Amino acid sequence: MDERRERPADWVDHPKIPITRRAILAGLVILVLGVVGALSSAYFRRTRLEMTTEYLGGDAIRALQSAHQVVLYLEPIGATDATGQTIDLTGTPGLGHLRKALLDERHYDWTTQQDLAVQMHRSPQAQLASLTFTDPRGEIPEATLQLELSEGWVASPAGDRVVRLSPRVQPAVRHFLVVISNAQQTYYDRRRQAESGDEPRPQ
Repeated sequence: MDERRERPADWVDHPKIPITRRAILAGLVILVLGVVGALSSAYFRRTRLEMTTEYLGGDAIRALQSAHQVVLYLEPIGATDATGQTIDLTGTPGLGHLRKALLDERHYDWTTQQDLAVQMHRSPQAQLASLTFTDPRGEIPEATLQLELSEGWVASPAGDRVVRLSPRVQPAVRHFLVVISNAQQTYYDRRRQAESGDEPRPQ
């Protein structure tokens, strides 16, 4: 019996593609390139900690990575003494980006290191701040980073050295901390007005 008579009228006979050694090698090359590309992407996206660990110390790195409670102390621009506001940033949206900004060694200009305390950069244009990372369970040592926001200086935990954030990261860190502090202050002011009965009622 002729097999062709049993096939449908619209049957198309596709030519068989032989599986050659060259085809197998090409498939393996594509697979290897895909794996290498994925690993390279993960490597370049991961946070690099070698230089920041050397500068900040292991305890501060662990606190930056995992400490649950984060408190900001922010002074007004040009303050001549420690008179500022304290703000609890715990659970604030965007806090993870702030942590990464301070952790990744690529976010610093390491040629700017100076053996100075961050207070030495106090000036009419300067704005000093500090971030304290605390683990309520006590499993991670507390760490405090002092910063000067107008020029992007970050002090070592010992307070005896400073290094500048890169020009790309400086404004992002400053903007985040200032905006968060303004929002918190507005919230506190409105809450105080509501509790005292001075809040204007809608018409």
